[in-house]
Amino acid sequence: MWAKLSQSKKYLAILSGLLVILACPPISWWICIFLFPATYNALTLRLTSFKSGFLWGFFVSVVIMAGVFYWVTYVIHVFGYLPWIVSGLLYCGFCGFGALNLPLFTAISVWAHRRIAWKKVSPRWTEVWFAIGLPALFAFLEYLIPKLFPWYIANTLYRMTWMTQAAEIGGNPLLTFAVYSAGSVLGLFIFPWEGRPKISPGIVAFPVLLWALLIGFSVQRIQAYHPDGPSLNVALIQANIGSLEKRAARKGIRGAVEETLQRYEILTSDAMKNAMHPDLIVWPETAVPFQIEGTGEFANHVLAMAQRWNTAFITGAYAAVPWNPMSDYNAAYLLEPAGGKLIQDAYQKNVLLAFGEYMPLGETFPILYQWFPAVSNFTHGTRQNPFTLKSGVRLGITICYEDIIPSFFRKTVDNGVQAVINLTNDSWFGPTSEPYQHAALATFRSIENRLPLVRVTNTGISFTVDALGRMSETTKVYEEGVLVSQIHLPKEAPRTIYLIYGDWFAWLCLAMFACLLVIPFRKGHASLSI
Repeated sequence: MWAKLSQSKKYLAILSGLLVILACPPISWWICIFLFPATYNALTLRLTSFKSGFLWGFFVSVVIMAGVFYWVTYVIHVFGYLPWIVSGLLYCGFCGFGALNLPLFTAISVWAHRRIAWKKVSPRWTEVWFAIGLPALFAFLEYLIPKLFPWYIANTLYRMTWMTQAAEIGGNPLLTFAVYSAGSVLGLFIFPWEGRPKISPGIVAFPVLLWALLIGFSVQRIQAYHPDGPSLNVALIQANIGSLEKRAARKGIRGAVEETLQRYEILTSDAMKNAMHPDLIVWPETAVPFQIEGTGEFANHVLAMAQRWNTAFITGAYAAVPWNPMSDYNAAYLLEPAGGKLIQDAYQKNVLLAFGEYMPLGETFPILYQWFPAVSNFTHGTRQNPFTLKSGVRLGITICYEDIIPSFFRKTVDNGVQAVINLTNDSWFGPTSEPYQHAALATFRSIENRLPLVRVTNTGISFTVDALGRMSETTKVYEEGVLVSQIHLPKEAPRTIYLIYGDWFAWLCLAMFACLLVIPFRKGHASLSI
């Protein structure tokens, strides 16, 4: 039975996809991600051409995307006002092209495997190929291919901080390489193939040594973690208010705004009574659903609250675009009484989410905004300015999606900040697994840059992350919640290898793969024809 199933391309493809799905939040059976490379390599070794490799890889990507990112259908239907059948068709297209690194990896692997004369190449080279070559190719393509929602298979280890601290050196590509190496070697013993040379048990030495180094480094980092800077008590206010439009439909826009401010004010007043008195209050993205620098009744009410609390206060709000009265910035504001001034600084969101905050080609074809009225028309900001509190603490600011883009986050941190605040609105995605996936991805930014992260959302989940990537207690999804958490800051902004050099390891992977690929062909063991 097992022999028959292990030869079935369909079985191997579906099993590969299911293993990734089970490893991702909210199920989070992380051990499954180490089994994925074993089944996936077995699939590539049973295919016969570049084309078949691409098609079967495409199939696996559809399985994974359908199981992990199914919530895209909900967003298209609810916020795009499209019928379920149309939403489903658009989602199918998203599934196919949302992880093109998989079909490309499969196609290139099949091309190489069909041209390597396994019986002629050195058994040692074969072992290195599976332990280093294929993992290097997978890690590089995973990094190279852009995604609407950037993710790596290594992100499934988000709770295994005793394994992941080396992200401060090589980021997620290093962890992905290590995961794939372990699973790739395991697959040689589980899924033998016809014509395979004799494999020495010593092949396990490389992934075992690699993971011993990664775990040893992680344990050392955790044991040596002693923040040398001040601590900050942060109050995260989650009012469970998502779409203002839905509330406006029931109460009118004025009633909706009044109710929103009332809920945030009550929850914040409760937080101020906490035994661990907050040094900083944080409201989520667009918690204030209007231009806070205006002179209207609601703007004055927010400013009065900030004066009364007399505590540093960061909130999401809208900001006017001077040259375009028809558009707004999605912004964050620091309100802290100092020197007779209340509004101390503002940050405009740089990276806007396509189809949510702007319509691609909408400026060229304005009618698109009429066809899709739920799509906002924000203008993107251009600065990544930090906020500086009266105490001198410097905070980097990100809004929503910006906390899962490693390159953008590095630029935010590079301003010499001691922690990063993230304001998020995940209510777009409904009662799905997206809030858990978004949260898991965000935790890696703390490890990469060795900084605490404060993440507050409209509808959950809200939490803090320390510089080791460890999550605090979290609020629940679609429930009101107040979380007062203490974060420990570094005295000086850290300078990790990853912060300075970025994804250097991904390019090293390309070099490793290219070198290993050349060896059998240089010796004339195989044809290079396609």
